Amino acid sequence: MIEPQLLQKGQDLGVIVIDEHNDRVTYKLGKEGEYQWSHPEEPVRAEIILEAIFNYEYSPKRIATEVTIPARTPGYQADVVVFRDDRRRSPYITIETAAPSLTQVEKGQKIEQVFGYANALKSDYAVYFDSTTPLRAWQVDGHGGLERDQNIVADIPHNYGDTPAYQYHRGGEAELVTVADHVLASIFNKCHKELWSGGLLNPTEAFDEMSKLMFAKLYDEMHTPNGNSYYFQWGQHETDIMVANRVVERYKTAKELDTGVFVDEIRSAPGKIANVVRFLQHISLRHTDLDAKGRAYEQFLGEVFRGRLGQYFTHRNVVEFLVELTEPTMDDVLLDPACGSGGFLVYSMKRVYQQIESNFVGDPTAITRHKDRFAQNNIFGIEINEKIARVAKMDLVINDDGHSNIEISSALDQVFVNPKIDNSGFSLILTNPPFGDKVKFDEHDKLGTSELNDYLLSNSGKSAKSEVLFIERCNLFLDDGGRFGMVVPDGVLSNPTDRHVREYLLEHFHIMAIVTLPAFAFRKAGSGMKTSIVLARKWTEGEQRNQNYPIFMAIAEHIGYDSTARPDSNDLPRLLTHFHNQTGTSEDKIMYVQRRDLDNNLRLDPIYHYLEPIIEKAFDEIPYPTASLQEIAIRDIQSGQSPPGGAKYSTGSVPIIMVGNIASDGTLDLEKDACFTDEYFFEEKSSRGAVSPLDILIAKDGATTGKVGLVPSNFDQEKCLINEHIFRLSIGATLPGDGEPDPWDELTLRELNTWYVFFFLKSKLGQKQIIREISGGAQGGITKAFVNNIRIPIRPVDTRREFVESVRLEYGNYLDLVAQCSDQLEQFEFSLSEGIGVSWLE
Repeated sequence: MIEPQLLQKGQDLGVIVIDEHNDRVTYKLGKEGEYQWSHPEEPVRAEIILEAIFNYEYSPKRIATEVTIPARTPGYQADVVVFRDDRRRSPYITIETAAPSLTQVEKGQKIEQVFGYANALKSDYAVYFDSTTPLRAWQVDGHGGLERDQNIVADIPHNYGDTPAYQYHRGGEAELVTVADHVLASIFNKCHKELWSGGLLNPTEAFDEMSKLMFAKLYDEMHTPNGNSYYFQWGQHETDIMVANRVVERYKTAKELDTGVFVDEIRSAPGKIANVVRFLQHISLRHTDLDAKGRAYEQFLGEVFRGRLGQYFTHRNVVEFLVELTEPTMDDVLLDPACGSGGFLVYSMKRVYQQIESNFVGDPTAITRHKDRFAQNNIFGIEINEKIARVAKMDLVINDDGHSNIEISSALDQVFVNPKIDNSGFSLILTNPPFGDKVKFDEHDKLGTSELNDYLLSNSGKSAKSEVLFIERCNLFLDDGGRFGMVVPDGVLSNPTDRHVREYLLEHFHIMAIVTLPAFAFRKAGSGMKTSIVLARKWTEGEQRNQNYPIFMAIAEHIGYDSTARPDSNDLPRLLTHFHNQTGTSEDKIMYVQRRDLDNNLRLDPIYHYLEPIIEKAFDEIPYPTASLQEIAIRDIQSGQSPPGGAKYSTGSVPIIMVGNIASDGTLDLEKDACFTDEYFFEEKSSRGAVSPLDILIAKDGATTGKVGLVPSNFDQEKCLINEHIFRLSIGATLPGDGEPDPWDELTLRELNTWYVFFFLKSKLGQKQIIREISGGAQGGITKAFVNNIRIPIRPVDTRREFVESVRLEYGNYLDLVAQCSDQLEQFEFSLSEGIGVSWLE
């Protein structure tokens, strides 16, 4: 891929003219040529021509394209030739370019072709270039026609000079260069694909091999003395094996000096090692800008691991937000007990390094000393997955150290190899621990030497949710006054069954902030769990733990990427500013919830507290008394059940209503994806899930929670069930304050009240009340208890009747319009099909 700056220089000089409208490129060289720009090989040729002019200092007058090869079949032409003279009679370098998509066999054929052209032209050098692999060059003059190893040169000469034995020297004129993050990410990907190609390694093993080679290169950059040639490069007349052996020895030396990163040897074949050296040899990993290096490595990690080991990677936007929320300083002793690829550690280290550079500006010795101290003594990580722990170590190595304190272990253990990791001693914890997983009492791969009942939050059970245990583990790791920032599933903040966890949090921590994230925040990492970020400070021994204080709560609807991982707007920087300034209102989706105002359930989910005042304000404006759903129901609310194996795979004559059978308008469509069960299952479960006319159906979990349907009064299915994702609600003939009904009018009144409640539950106020009651993470939903908290305004019977009749009329008109639109759409599709002669096609 041509560097934009290089392409611009060529256009400014006038040696290359691109007409994208007509898909043409013209090279204004010693011999002008015009070609098709969209051809995959053409940008490759343009790149090497511009490299020859600007990086190797050859005159455009001495470069020509499509040079005819003498004494060969007419029509054979070399892609690019560099000549010794302005008349272009003495070929010097013959270059064969290739499209990036060529196979290894096709590349080999192209290399043989350029040798044939170079020998026929009697040029000094032959070059093969396809932009996906580094330029490969051979000295043709003075070697046998079949020689392919002993005539390899480190690089083509600059401006007709001598070919160097080695091109790059520490402190010399040909020193390593720094590159932009997108260039570095591209090179990383090329290296990885080179190691992965051929199918001998899976992507994670190929990454492991690449990490070893990067480790060797970093060591080479740091330990090559001034004036000496770097080991990590190609030399003149060197074979793949010679290059690979030298790099492997460099790796062994680095591994012996730093035993904390790698144990095993490099496994890749010499040819693959040599090609990675070609890609990386000219780059300085050590001196490339820290941010650029970090962005490139992060982008590369995402490409390699997304969807496969995605649970170990937290998106950059979330990491940056949590780091800035907690504000790490150079005095913090920082731990991530589930560090994954090391994102929180890397970003915290960068922030502290910037602080050190600011605090000690003008004193490079002090800056270096404080950075080294922080990296060696103040930053720690624990990761249970050995491969991912190495990723974290390499991430820290790439970003200037801190890798020696990454422990390969379970954070739920009590004993660690690193004596600096103890059950206390940390002032800051930043983590996104594993969630949605249960830790069983006998799972010592997760517990280590611990027992499950060592943790209070296990409630002495046989299993406990991992995220709950990590909350207690963070408390044990922290010193008094220490703070933690943690990603937690929303269920911890809202589930009735997790109330004891919230009690623990409030007892041990001053909760400073809770910011809820969109449901898709970790979808690309393999999780659909709804999550929030919690920032809390551990109470000190002398503090009053039941004191009142405001908790900053906020809702982030946009986090810089959408559900498909495409760029989007970002609320997080704005919320961060509000938190630090203690500003913001409900219009900003920000609330300050007083500790004393938490209800008996201790709900800590921001959406609940955002909706609560909105709902209360709405009821304050309604001039009618209210009653709960529980108070107006004539039987206990129930959910159904699916047959063994699931309703979709069950057979029989009794229909089962699924959430998908409830249309968005509330009507029922039992023909859509119809499901059935047998009479035996119906008789067994009818007391729970049998459906009757005038039942209200409410979706109880998942993305459709709160969807409302109504079983019509003329429902003619004598036997029908609902599945386990639906609640069934039955409304009586009287509502509170109605008085005794006329027995002859009882059915009519029941239908009136059912329609009234149905319409209310579909209203914005009804839906907001249901949303407020949602708890849980991946499959958030409502529990039976929601009927106690959903309030219905009770109009007098007369105005209730007028209201229902009026709205039913509008509702009927709406359904008629929907039906008409559906008929018109069907007619439109038929006309289209008939017009092209396939009206029979379903």
